[in-house]
Amino acid sequence: MTIGELLKEKRLAENKTQKEWAGNIISTSYYAKVEKNQHRIAAEDLLALLKHNNISTTDFFKELEDKKDDFHKELNSLTKISIDAVYHSDIGRIKEVIRTIEKLDVPLKQKEAFILVHKGFIELVKEDLNDNYQPDKNVIRALKDKIFSIPNFTRFKLELYTNFMTFYDYKTNIMLTNQIIHKIDQFNNDKELLAITGILSNLLSQLLEEKHYKEALPFLKIADKLPAIPDLYLPKTYIALQKYLIDYHFNKKQEDLDKAKTIIKTYQITGLEDFGKSAQKFIDKAKKD
Repeated sequence: MTIGELLKEKRLAENKTQKEWAGNIISTSYYAKVEKNQHRIAAEDLLALLKHNNISTTDFFKELEDKKDDFHKELNSLTKISIDAVYHSDIGRIKEVIRTIEKLDVPLKQKEAFILVHKGFIELVKEDLNDNYQPDKNVIRALKDKIFSIPNFTRFKLELYTNFMTFYDYKTNIMLTNQIIHKIDQFNNDKELLAITGILSNLLSQLLEEKHYKEALPFLKIADKLPAIPDLYLPKTYIALQKYLIDYHFNKKQEDLDKAKTIIKTYQITGLEDFGKSAQKFIDKAKKD
């Protein structure tokens, strides 16, 4: 919830018109646009507005923060459902989430961005299920524009790129990943490191799939330097599997293939069967090369 939306909620609860609520502090026309999130309100005007309407500033900002927390919890919950649906290739569940998002009382820009991400999830599933996958070019273009429009590698941009880097060719992904790596010392948050580990894993998967083994070697060295923390365990095991398969390509040692198979067994016995099946495809391909 935004400041404008909470002001509107408070005003309606007092059964006041916008003119009564704004008083002589700001014009009614300007205030109307504040409620619609079309204009920002200056801090001094907001404080004066709250005082004019006998609203405690402490209570107002606490309520605003609480509502933001509730909103983020709801979005996180929906995202978890969608990620699980992607893992199980369930397009129907992702579409249900989109319908839920469409009903949320949130600013239009946030809603459109969130729906776009989930349409991207649908494209990921379609790509995985269909050998003759024909992408929705409008969705892919919009996702790339969204990623490009974020000027810095924030956590959100890292996570967005991690999820949808499969829609870029391997040369573009190498270029973008190198840009991120050059700034890696700036990232110390576990969530940021998780996204970077996912980016490295996804890039290595693409390079393996397209048989660009030499290009993969520098990124394996970078992955080795990532910290050994619980949150990174799954992507780091997948990178380890990729490393053994790349090593096998160069030296054809059975022990490398055996180590890769051992990692797949851990996926199978810990309930990550679909993850194991995906990894098995790399081993099958490595045997044929």
